Amino acid sequence: MSAYDRLTILVPPAVEESVAAELWRRGTLGLELADAADGRLRVEAYFPAGAGGAVDLSAWRGRGVEVVAAETFAERDWLAAYRAQARPFDVGRRLRVDPRDPSAATPPSAGDRVLLRIPARTAFGTGSHESTRLALELLEALEPAGLEVLDVGTGSGILACAALRFGARAVVGFDLDPAAALIAGQNARLNAVAPRLFAGRLAALRRGRRFDLALVNVLPGKIRREVPRIAGLLRRGGRAISSGNLEGERVSVLAAWAGAGLEPVAERRAGEWIAFLLAGRP
Repeated sequence: MSAYDRLTILVPPAVEESVAAELWRRGTLGLELADAADGRLRVEAYFPAGAGGAVDLSAWRGRGVEVVAAETFAERDWLAAYRAQARPFDVGRRLRVDPRDPSAATPPSAGDRVLLRIPARTAFGTGSHESTRLALELLEALEPAGLEVLDVGTGSGILACAALRFGARAVVGFDLDPAAALIAGQNARLNAVAPRLFAGRLAALRRGRRFDLALVNVLPGKIRREVPRIAGLLRRGGRAISSGNLEGERVSVLAAWAGAGLEPVAERRAGEWIAFLLAGRP
């Protein structure tokens, strides 16, 4: 069983890119970012066991960077029991998702449904969570055949794979976590589709690249600053699916998208979760 070091760091937005580059230079295995209460970003950086303690960020203190926690923990396969008892499930009118280990399970009969094989691995999602189901349902209703699609925070790659199986012309997916991009690639091969996947940020996209549809199944606090950039990557009249939103965040989420020029044209709810289909001006 592997062990990892995790550093929790508060970083002012003005030096986010520089600090992230420094952490990658020092050998981080991946970064998780979220908004902190004081206006800074909360960055969790993962390192091999024993390596995190050697990371010295004292030179950044004068620029508002603060290491607030350092801990070591053992990796566990939290989903092994789930995979052992998991069963395929249906989403929307046309999808059937199989979360079982592909090496130990015969693909189920899909009938007239589209089968997606998304084995449960780490925390990247199989489509069982309400927010992912809502995004898949909106994607299905949209009928993305022929569209160029951007999958923001691709995770397991389930939305990217579904878009291609629904006929999208091309899909580009990315995630800040390198492990997510690798797992999404494995899932894409398992489903015989070929999205273009990378680990990184929006800024890594080729200048001038434009899309017809953006898939954004990300918690609002982690994506709000990027909403104008995402909207700027859409062609005129382009659309976005925003999921991962709690009902109580409705007003702030829609205000962020409206400020970027997109208005809601459809929505779906499941429990406390809500997802929107948004469209820009034609």
